[in-house]
Amino acid sequence: MLQIVLRFIRDDAGVTPIEYGLIAAILTIATTVAVSAAGYSLADLVN
Repeated sequence: MLQIVLRFIRDDAGVTPIEYGLIAAILTIATTVAVSAAGYSLADLVN
């Protein structure tokens, strides 16, 4: 079990936190553009 954990810690082929941040930023921008293109405002969505 310890060998598996150590191998997981040393593995640097995964997604880094910077890449997660970029993905979140792209999704946020895409959502904002889609909602504004549809003509909704934040007040319309809440009410």
